[in-house]
Amino acid sequence: QVEAQLQVVQKLEEKERGLQSALGAVEKELSLRSQALELHKRKAVEAAQLAEDLRAQGEHVQARLRELQVC
Repeated sequence: QVEAQLQVVQKLEEKERGLQSALGAVEKELSLRSQALELHKRKAVEAAQLAEDLRAQGEHVQARLRELQVC
């Protein structure tokens, strides 16, 4: 009976090691995905700023064009 319990304990320990390994892999993937998310957030902010700059520049060009057409 003791030997059977030892085998059960060994199997549970092996299972625990496997789960710990899987957990480590998932944590690493989560870290990588979090880094990618932050990078994409920064790029989205940069793209929004660029879009705003281009919109303002377009408005300025249109205003200048109207002035020239009046002349």
